Amino acid sequence: PRKISLQISVTRRIGLSFDCSAGVMCFVGWFVQWFVNLLPICQQNQEQSTLGQTMPRVLLTGFGPFGSHDANPTEVIVESFPPLIPIKNPFGRGSSEMSIEKHVLSVDEHGSRWTANELATREWDAILHLGLCGECTQPRIELLAEDALDMRIPDNSGRHINDAKLSGTGDLNAAVPVKKWGVDDWEIDIELSKDAGRYICNETYYRTLEALQTHKFAIPCLFLHLPSVEHLSVKEASKLVRRVLAHMLYKPSIQVAAGIFTSERGFLAMKRGEDEPKAGKWEFPGGTVERDESPEDALLRELQEELSVKASIIKKAGIWTHTYPFLHVEIHGFLVETDNLDDLQLSVHSEMKWFSTSEGLNLDWLEADIPIVEDLLKGRY
Repeated sequence: PRKISLQISVTRRIGLSFDCSAGVMCFVGWFVQWFVNLLPICQQNQEQSTLGQTMPRVLLTGFGPFGSHDANPTEVIVESFPPLIPIKNPFGRGSSEMSIEKHVLSVDEHGSRWTANELATREWDAILHLGLCGECTQPRIELLAEDALDMRIPDNSGRHINDAKLSGTGDLNAAVPVKKWGVDDWEIDIELSKDAGRYICNETYYRTLEALQTHKFAIPCLFLHLPSVEHLSVKEASKLVRRVLAHMLYKPSIQVAAGIFTSERGFLAMKRGEDEPKAGKWEFPGGTVERDESPEDALLRELQEELSVKASIIKKAGIWTHTYPFLHVEIHGFLVETDNLDDLQLSVHSEMKWFSTSEGLNLDWLEADIPIVEDLLKGRY
């Protein structure tokens, strides 16, 4: 009776119903499905959490006024956020609450380094920096932090540096798969940008991404540039911030179609170009399966786009899955052929190579493609 009473109490609280004999197993299955899409770092971070919380913890930062701006809307937005916010999984079922830590950064070198310095002893499950873009008319999610500091005006400490490097080691890309979010379908027009400027916003973003490279956890971090309130109200901007945070805390699951060309020389591998994410990694050609598209159709389209070749599918080689820190991938691999194998034109790849032995595993493969290579070499296709 006590067990049954507990089950009935749980079902009433979460709005579900199931028979008592299978209640525990049903609830466990539902809970696992609800929680599995949360980033693995949420579990890892909570084990080390000094707060002892059992929910994702987010750092949300803004800036105070600077230059000719008497006010900065990002300061108002950050300060207006409650400490706890409900979120829904934007990629499927499930919901949760997130804990918000708010901090208004000073518009100077100290402010640009604050988050990076805190990461030496702390962690969050996501970090979202907000900044004002005075010349923008729509919000921008920054995908890159440039290794540059070139200040048109002094910062609030009087520092005025021009034509300098932040580290000298190169630009840093955001690891969050924003391009998989489907932002084109959002109510607010939003730009995916690779130009965060060369002022304090870019410096802050760069310092944080730089610190995260050596952090013990994979923490999603983005910079969201907001226009002035004349173009986007505080209410609309706050709604956008909530949406971005939900997308950062849950990871998308995508289908990818991969083409495996075969010949007497073995299997054909491609090296990603310098302008591509994970540049220099080896992979099988192909790409993401778009909405209302079959893996087969997606593969033939991608091969035409990437290699300018008309290919045909011999057979399906298998399905492989891999979970990256911020993305779950299901790869549909196909053996393919073409009459124009010697006329392939590389548009997004920098090199191609045939492999037929275990030496092929010595290539620097995308993590998701390694099991495919292993299976091919063992004849499992």
